This record gives sequence, C-alpha cells and structure tokens, in this order.
Amino acid sequence: MKLLKKILLATAFLSSFVSLNTWADTAMSWNLARDMYLMIEAAPAGSPWSFMQNKSGGNVSANYTLFPTFKAGTCNGQPTTCWRDDATGAWISIPNANFTFTGSGTSFVFKQGDVATHPGTNSQSIFRWASPVTGNINVLGRVNDLHNACGDGIGWSLNLGDTVLQSGSLANGGSTTFMLNSVAVTPTSSLYLVIDRKANNSCDATSIDMLITR
Repeated sequence: MKLLKKILLATAFLSSFVSLNTWADTAMSWNLARDMYLMIEAAPAGSPWSFMQNKSGGNVSANYTLFPTFKAGTCNGQPTTCWRDDATGAWISIPNANFTFTGSGTSFVFKQGDVATHPGTNSQSIFRWASPVTGNINVLGRVNDLHNACGDGIGWSLNLGDTVLQSGSLANGGSTTFMLNSVAVTPTSSLYLVIDRKANNSCDATSIDMLITR
C-alpha cells in the first residue's frame, strides 16, 4: 500500500513540471489528485474529470448527476476545494492544507493533496473520467475508508459505462487497490469510480487515488 502511494505521489510530482495542458488528447497520463488540485472552477474547460452523485436506486450512468455546489479554496470552514450536495450530505474534496476532523469519538487527518469523498444519506459519490483519446489505457488506484468509528464501511466499483470492471466492499477502516491494463476506450467512453454507502452513510469518509495512463 505504501509503495502504491509513493508511486502515485511521485507521478504527480514529476507531472507538475510538464505543461499544465494535461487534459488534451496528447496527454499520456491523468492523475486525479494532481488535476483536482489545480482546479478553481467546478468543471474546467477541457477537463476529462467530473464529480457526480447518484440519488436513484439503480447504479447506472444515466442516473448520475453533477454535484450542485462547488467551493474553491475553502469549504465548510476548512482549507479544501469541494463539490457537494447540502441536501444529501455527499461531497468530494481535495484539501490544500492538512486539517484534523474529530467526530464519533475519534479523530483523523485529511491530508493536503489527498482526494476524499463521502457518500450521502441516499446517494453514491462518483468520479467520472471522460476519455479524450482512442486506444488502450491502464488504471491504477486505491480506496481507503478513513473513518472507522461507526457505520458499516463502504462499497466501490470501477465501471466503464455501465459495465463493472472491478468492485469490492470495505469494512470500517479497510483499504484496497485496483489495477487494470489495456482497457479499450474512445472519446465516447466514460470511466466511473463509484463510492457507495452500503446500508448507511455513517463514518463513510473515504480517500481515493487514481492514475490513468496510456
């Protein structure tokens, strides 16, 4: 797990020295954390990334909608950029500084540059990558349940359109990695990482890493 984290962080660091035009069809990689960290608007022009939720009962992409609220730099009084829905309590964020969360009898740190999410009371949170290329891609990632004080953990799936490529269920405090090679995509393809609350969304704060290469 530590090796994967080092690989993803090293990639983000090295990528910071290349052109910021990483969203074009000439790009060779798309790093979720790196790309989110640069965002100052909800949907930057040309970005393949979108931040969504699913409030329906069926996990199909036609039911996914964009988060209605975006906050750059500060969200709920914390140093983080976020996409959220106040009605459901769902959010996706990336901190620009470390900060400590305390709740349900425990504390943990949201780390600068680490993508985090929390599904809503009746919704999934979803990361979408809309392919700007034709060819084969490789996907490497990690899902980590941050808050083990209550609840029943989280479920996750990586989908190409409505086809599930990999999926899993994490107990409280659980962590897993995923890896896929040679996934065929075109500019009409969308890759979705779906985070599900399971039976309830108590203590479901989750950190995410995802790197896509070709």
